[in-house]
Parts: sequence; structure tokens; C-alpha cells
Amino acid sequence: MAAGATLGEAREIAEAALRHMAVLEIPPTPANFAVWFAYASGTDPHLCRTIDVLMDSGQPFDTLRSAEIHDRFILPTYRSSAVDTLADDLHQVAGNLTTTVGDVREGARRYRDALAGATEMLERGEAGPTRELVDGLVHETRIMEARNARLRERLERSSGEIARLRESLEETRREASTDGLTAIANRARFERELRLAAARASEAGGTLCLLMADIDRFKTFNDKHGHPVGDQVLRLVGRVLTDAIRPADLAARYGGEEFAVILPDCSLEEAVVIAERIRERIGQRHVVRRSNGEDLGAVTLSIGATAYRPGEAVSDAVERADAGLYLAKQSGRNRVAVVPPPSSPPLPPASEPL
Repeated sequence: MAAGATLGEAREIAEAALRHMAVLEIPPTPANFAVWFAYASGTDPHLCRTIDVLMDSGQPFDTLRSAEIHDRFILPTYRSSAVDTLADDLHQVAGNLTTTVGDVREGARRYRDALAGATEMLERGEAGPTRELVDGLVHETRIMEARNARLRERLERSSGEIARLRESLEETRREASTDGLTAIANRARFERELRLAAARASEAGGTLCLLMADIDRFKTFNDKHGHPVGDQVLRLVGRVLTDAIRPADLAARYGGEEFAVILPDCSLEEAVVIAERIRERIGQRHVVRRSNGEDLGAVTLSIGATAYRPGEAVSDAVERADAGLYLAKQSGRNRVAVVPPPSSPPLPPASEPL
């Protein structure tokens, strides 16, 4: 529900969302409804602007497009809530530990006072109350032992709770950084890692390259063979990217059928070699329909490559790599096209496919 919305306002937003979905013939699945409820509420201007642009350009809201919008704008909200919940739980555990430590400090103070009193009596040579003195120390010792036993129990319980919360937090972080379909990095992680890699390259004077890749004629393939096969192709590309790059590189699903690769400590010439390796391996793999074993042929990738110029905005490098991708598409697809930084010597404009 939109923040602060009454029941009546939420009903109006829901009805508006359903009207939009009916006009565009969008199936009323929970994920699709979440997207259009957010659009009708106007709470996320970026989501609204994205949908408006798509509608103005006549883009269809098929299953793939709707899933992309949901993953990009709706899932991060859920994952942020999960992180907030974990943070609250950790805060509660920390509060319990603070209370326990306070109890132990109070017990230690009382025990210290009892010992100090006993020491003072002995120093004054007061032999009369020796039995009373011993009984008092024994009593305080037993209290201290009981407190220590409770402390151990609480600490063990809190330690287990912290370990569980740590695992949950790591799982939430992984989910927030991973594309659910291909199991590689999502766009949010790509953008975060690219900024970090650019900062390191600028500070250390190192090299950094970027690839943008797109599955050729994916919509036609998807429409012809169905969305499950289209998902199978996306997963295939994700696996090939992971296998073809170096351990320090990062492959990500940028959106829809578009992918990106960050190549730290890599020259532009080396980046082209990696891009060609990716393209060739994709072209060698055939898509097989799992239900009946039918060979649906191969898919191909068009890839744009560029190098990051230390100090520039990372968006400039992304735009150049995207321009290379567009050039590869315009040059016939299934090839690598290079757009160097403005100060770099030109490289061959596009590779020839096998």
C-alpha cells in the first residue's frame, strides 16, 4: 500500500492499476499487480517514467518486460524491508546483551563490596563475626555463580541468534545482488561494482574495460519458441559469460536480454579477446527444448567494448560500450565492435563473425 494511504485511497489505486492492466492486456499476476499498483500510486517517479516511456514508444508489456520492471523496481523494496527486519533483530539481540552485561556488572559490584567489607573487618582484627563473615561471603559467592551460569546461557543463546541473523543477512545481500533468473549479478550490483572499479582504476592509474552484450533477435526467438525457452537462453548466456571471463571479472544481467561485463586490470586489446571468446562460445552452443529434445539452433551475441578513462564519469564508459553494441548490431550482428575513449588510438570497428 502507498505510504499513508487510507483503505479507500488504496482501493482507488488498485482499481486504477487493474484498469491499466486490462487496457494493456497484462495478466493480473501478483508480480504484475505490484508493478502497476506502484505505477498508479505514483510513489516511484523512476518506475512511472520508465513505464511512460515504454507506453509512448508502443513497447509491449509481455512477461519478460513485466518481470524486468518488477525485478528492477519492486524487488529492491522487498529486500530493503528484509534488511530492515534483520537490522531490528540484531538491535534487539544487542539490547539483550547490553542488559546482561549490566546485570553482571551489578553482581560484580556487590561481590566486590562484600569482599571489601570482609577485608576491612579482618584488618581491624574483629574475630567475633568470623562465622557471619564466612556465611556472607559464601552467600555472595553462590549468587555470583548463579549469575555467571545465567550469563553463559544468555551468551550462548545470543551467539546462536547472531549466527542465524548473520546467515540471513548474507542470504539477503546475495539475493539483493543477484539476478533471479540467470544467477549472475543484477544491474544494481553491476552499477555498484563498476563505480568501485572505476575509483580503484583512477586512484591507482590502472586499466578498466567494459563490455555490453545483447542477444541477437531475442524477441523473435522468444515469440517463436515461447518464454520458457527464452528463459533457458538467458540462463545459458549467464553460464557462458561466467565460464568465459576471468576470476576477477564480473558478469551481470543489465536488463532484459542485455548483459554487461566489468574487466578490471584489462587493456582494450585484452577486452576484445575476452569478448570474442564469449561470442564464439555462445555461437557454439545449441538451444535444446527440454520437453522433447528438439534442437532449436544457436543464438548469437553482439558485443560492444570500451575502456574506462580514469577520472571520467562511469556513465560515459557505459554509453560508449552501448554505442559499440549498437554499432555491432548495425554492422550485421554476431560481432564485437569497439568504441575507444576519445584520447585512445582507434581500433578496428567491428569483428567479422565466424
